[in-house]
Amino acid sequence: MKLHLTLSLCLPLFVCAQNVADTTQKSLKKDTTIVLNTVNVNYKKPMLKRKADRLEFNIDQTPLQNLNGWDILKNTPNVVMKNDELSVQGSTQILVTINDKRTLMSQEQLKQFLENTDGSSISAVEVITNPPAKYEAQGGAVINIKMKQNKLAGYKGRLSGRYHQSIYAKGRIGLMQSFNTDKWQLSGDYNFVSGDYVRKNVDVVTFANDQTRWESDMVRKTQAHEQHSYNFSAQYSIDTLQNVQFGFDGSYNPASIGNYNVPTNIYNTTNNVLQSSYQTLNDRRQRYGSFNAYLAYDKKFGAHNLTWSNNYSSNHHRENQEVATYFRFINEPERYNRFANHSLQLIDLYASQLDYRLSQKKLTFEGGLKYSFVSNQNDLNFFDGNLQDLVLDPSRSNLFKYKENIFAAYASVNYQWEKWEAKVGLRSETTLIQTVSNNPFVENKNTITNLFPTLYLMYNVAKDQQLGFSYGKRINRPNYDFLNPSKSYYNFYSYFQGDANLKSTIIHNLSTTYTLKDWNFELYYSHRVNPSMEISVQNPETFETIYNYTNIEKSNNFGANVSKSFSLTDLWKVNLYAMGEYNDDYFVGVDRVLYKNKNFFYYVNFSTQITLDKAKTWDLNMSYVYNSKSIQGSFNITSSQNTNIVLNKKMFDKKFEVGLVINDIFKTDNSIISAKYANQNQYFTDYRDTQCFMVNLKFNFGNQKVKDAKARAKTAEQNRM
Repeated sequence: MKLHLTLSLCLPLFVCAQNVADTTQKSLKKDTTIVLNTVNVNYKKPMLKRKADRLEFNIDQTPLQNLNGWDILKNTPNVVMKNDELSVQGSTQILVTINDKRTLMSQEQLKQFLENTDGSSISAVEVITNPPAKYEAQGGAVINIKMKQNKLAGYKGRLSGRYHQSIYAKGRIGLMQSFNTDKWQLSGDYNFVSGDYVRKNVDVVTFANDQTRWESDMVRKTQAHEQHSYNFSAQYSIDTLQNVQFGFDGSYNPASIGNYNVPTNIYNTTNNVLQSSYQTLNDRRQRYGSFNAYLAYDKKFGAHNLTWSNNYSSNHHRENQEVATYFRFINEPERYNRFANHSLQLIDLYASQLDYRLSQKKLTFEGGLKYSFVSNQNDLNFFDGNLQDLVLDPSRSNLFKYKENIFAAYASVNYQWEKWEAKVGLRSETTLIQTVSNNPFVENKNTITNLFPTLYLMYNVAKDQQLGFSYGKRINRPNYDFLNPSKSYYNFYSYFQGDANLKSTIIHNLSTTYTLKDWNFELYYSHRVNPSMEISVQNPETFETIYNYTNIEKSNNFGANVSKSFSLTDLWKVNLYAMGEYNDDYFVGVDRVLYKNKNFFYYVNFSTQITLDKAKTWDLNMSYVYNSKSIQGSFNITSSQNTNIVLNKKMFDKKFEVGLVINDIFKTDNSIISAKYANQNQYFTDYRDTQCFMVNLKFNFGNQKVKDAKARAKTAEQNRM
């Protein structure tokens, strides 16, 4: 979704000595000329840099800066993108941080945020497959986006807009402003987005005993014509050794409206003749928003650094849907059914963390404490009835409450000697969880303490050659709504149901790396205990399909990857990332038999960035991504491809920019997901409206050397909302 920096230093050589004054006078009389020499030093900053605990991908002063943050992430080595979902070494539980500070965003919110982030404000992306003890143990890997920092005084702003045309049109307009003084750094932005979103699926379920095949054609068009997002960040420097950071951000969508018309045809599998059908009309309206605030204090004294940070978040999501179904079944009179769901989810979170750092020449020590509290309430009301009236049905309604307290402490030491570097750390997290569900009635109280060790070793074989090893233990705690055991219906024959007894996933990561100049090689192994994921199960007795978020037995990933960046010329860069890995998932089927689903997955990401003129006002980026067949629990997922082009033009002294993006040119970014074992036989196609073109407009005003105040990160618990 990749850099060379040439630095020239001119060093005048001055000679001034008292004991040569007379000689100088004589030389001047002879009209002698003295020439001052110039020394040129060239330095090329590598695009890929291997560190003890991470791989750093530098994009500063490369054509990649003309992409947005999301496209840069898609081109980052070790990051795999499929169906707009991020994964690193087989794990989709990714923690994304900005300047080592956590973000509170869902996958879709993160995508929107990064699409609205200019690549010119990003200096590098770090991929941390085995995160150190300083990071929360939540998540399989960490992606850290390093934003440029500059405290030049002044004011700058940017007015931007985007037109997005896929099946339906979308639009965005945004305003960003920053103002810096000697003491203050202030920045804020607001974005308004409007558009229609489409996802196409064809679901096919075969019931062998009944000798029928049920085919549903789902085209889900959602109108979201008023989406708002905002943020404000501030930093005040009390003096050169201490500062205070505070700010807030949020989003609000007052109405996301979907009117889905889903026909289902039922065929006899012996003669492939249509024998029955039903039609579902689903009217859905959602209203949601989030608000996050933070306050942090940072103090430096000598080699010591102390940081105290506090975060508060609230999140609400209201969804009302009404489902009407018309049945035309063989040997039965036509009939009609109608029901409705009204759900409300409220989440509140508070977290406080204290971090200490001691930095010396060869030794670095880090330690800290953290406390967080989460309250989640999900109220579901189910209504049943006929053409005229809908009546509350208490037997299918539910109130779910979840409370979580986490107490954490960590310590790590980094030491360098001769050609070696070692880093060791330990993190302890004690989690207190209380859940109550009234229908079905489930009450759980758990207190668990986990230890998470980390170890890194790196040996510098030569100047441009390193050999490294790392081990880390991680945990994936389930999202709060995945613990809700109530049934949320999509239609008369399908519903989603969480699991109140869902277990956290424990992950063990091992990695060996070898770096030779710009070549990076990695061999890795990951073992997951009780991995959790969404699977679907068909019930032959009721003809229902239940989408359930649950644990499977275990999972393993064993793989290798290679990445390389080439500079063909100063204006032409080529980047290659390739990986191959063996995956296996062990799951217990509906027949209570332990199954093993295995696969060899390979992935290729090839991209090139070309600056088309010496003034660096025209830039072209082209990329190709290939995902082979993959697995997820009981599911097999077919391969997919994506080819895209990005063309960017800067005008009027680079204050005005026009960009064109053509994505999924050949409409190959789609998949078929299937499961076939025991009495299970189903598949569905999935297309997320990825073929599109976009026109981006940006107008920069003010002093563009002024950088935004860096936003404080959010917490691990916020990421699970």
